[in-house]
Amino acid sequence: MQPPTPLRFKLAACALAAGGFAATAAVDAQPLGRAEIVALSHSVGRVEARLDDGRVGVGSAITVAQGVLVTNCHVTSKALSIKVIGGGMPWAVTEQVADVNHDVCFLRVPEWPHPPVRLRGASPLKVGQPVSAMGFTALAMTLRMGEITALHAHESAQIIETDTAFNSGASGGGLFDEEGALIGMLTFRMRGGTAGHYFAVPMQWIRDRLPRESQWAEIAPLEKARPFWAGDIDQLPLFMRAASLEEQGRWSELRSVAEFWTAHDPDNPDAYLALGIAMRRLAAHEAAVESLSRAVALAPKNAQAWFNLGQAYRASGNWGALRRVVDALAQLDEALARRLRSESEKSTAGEIDP
Repeated sequence: MQPPTPLRFKLAACALAAGGFAATAAVDAQPLGRAEIVALSHSVGRVEARLDDGRVGVGSAITVAQGVLVTNCHVTSKALSIKVIGGGMPWAVTEQVADVNHDVCFLRVPEWPHPPVRLRGASPLKVGQPVSAMGFTALAMTLRMGEITALHAHESAQIIETDTAFNSGASGGGLFDEEGALIGMLTFRMRGGTAGHYFAVPMQWIRDRLPRESQWAEIAPLEKARPFWAGDIDQLPLFMRAASLEEQGRWSELRSVAEFWTAHDPDNPDAYLALGIAMRRLAAHEAAVESLSRAVALAPKNAQAWFNLGQAYRASGNWGALRRVVDALAQLDEALARRLRSESEKSTAGEIDP
């Protein structure tokens, strides 16, 4: 069997509007107040890195301690010099500390005048929780509001997937909870992926790696290692392998990966969702229902799991169960519920009651 085609990812960013914030809301969530937004905006800077090939790399950075900001290493990995723009003023970066594998790079900016953000405490994140993404591209900042769509276990932490769409420029920007506390750093998205494939590395990786004085090093191009999300497919986390195979429609291979995943992480709802999707596409309807039922039991607010469970019931002709799924899904995602109902009505000729 040939290995799956390597994943391709695009760097993180947000669409911006000159002269202020461009704000969009992906869900009907409680947004941050204007005062909180303004306060956070002072603590997020625009990174400009002069690269070893003569180009200028751009990204974002978050203030996490006095005179210390954090960004993604893929923004600064080839930098000969770096500056951070804040309040319309450039501030020189004098030293750095890099963890290339986790894509977490700290920048020392001794004269940076802006305060650190608040790091979220120990309370767990939840799917469906409102979030706000803040970062730079071009010359201005954007705030995008949405929600957590999935939490992917990786190295004793959780990679955060949201529907707060971003693209090049906001790598290193902040992902904040509804109280304005930092929960993650905008890092990568899947190229050409389904809406919602936008990922942030967890705040724990930042907090646990805050530099000691002895760790600071001069600004210079970093080692040529790749971050965890940019490796060959057999080196990627399982949730990324599954996403790639699903996107490519490689259902038998997805089944194999998902079966391995459920065996090694039996309490992970994403593993059962991936297995259920593979089984449904392979017309193994009973197995699909079993896996997807397990997924919704583990993650009852995962709208995609409910939607796929409904599709599996539709394929197996279980109209009563399908009606119950439509009702449950309507409480989570009305658009997906309408889509499921519409697709079901075409195949049941009215057997789904309006």
